[in-house]
Amino acid sequence: MSRETITTTEGILRYDLARYRAWRCHSDSQFREWFNAVQKWQVERLTRTHGHLLVDDRYQAVTNFFLTDMYGGLDLTSLANEIERALPTTTRLLPDSVMRAAAVALELNAITGELDEQVAGYIFEHLKADSLTEENMAEAYRHTGNRELREQQMVLARELGMGLDKYVRNRIIYATFKIASKPLHMAGLGALYDFLDRGFAAMRPMGSAQEFLDMFISKEEEIMNKLYNNEPNPYQA
Repeated sequence: MSRETITTTEGILRYDLARYRAWRCHSDSQFREWFNAVQKWQVERLTRTHGHLLVDDRYQAVTNFFLTDMYGGLDLTSLANEIERALPTTTRLLPDSVMRAAAVALELNAITGELDEQVAGYIFEHLKADSLTEENMAEAYRHTGNRELREQQMVLARELGMGLDKYVRNRIIYATFKIASKPLHMAGLGALYDFLDRGFAAMRPMGSAQEFLDMFISKEEEIMNKLYNNEPNPYQA
């Protein structure tokens, strides 16, 4: 079954959690160390690239959300356990629009993890490197990165940001979400609720997410194009 053939939000959530469960780092401790090193390097690079947004009061909270929760920060282990145990409860208590935002977040994390595993394997197993550098990260990106998937990352990041922004400004949806806090935590779905709540809190202070998303994603697209075009110093501003 392909993801495109799934018609329900619950089915999509389960599909992307299965992708997460298939990550090699769950069963190979050495590979997990390499994978974690790649994700740490990526977060540090993103922090350098978007440092100007982190010192801007308008965008500080949402940038931190993108760098932590949206990039490898979502605790998928707890979330996977929650959803497998109590997903029907969630779909009854939260609007489907909010659950679709969660589905976008899971797909984004699934793709990110798959790509980072490819990078880790290339650097530490193919190149036999013992550390990460801009040079070997760029080489791994070019040799392993499925450009279509990397472009899909950008699409999903924008979709998630715009979705959270839209729902937090819809009084009915947002009120329903806040009311669901206690029953969802009691049902053992606190990780999912707390992730969405952090997203709403990050988006709420801004007038609109559009300007932030344009700045953040256009910079990432610029770096991606430099990498695939074999330009020197692709990570430099």
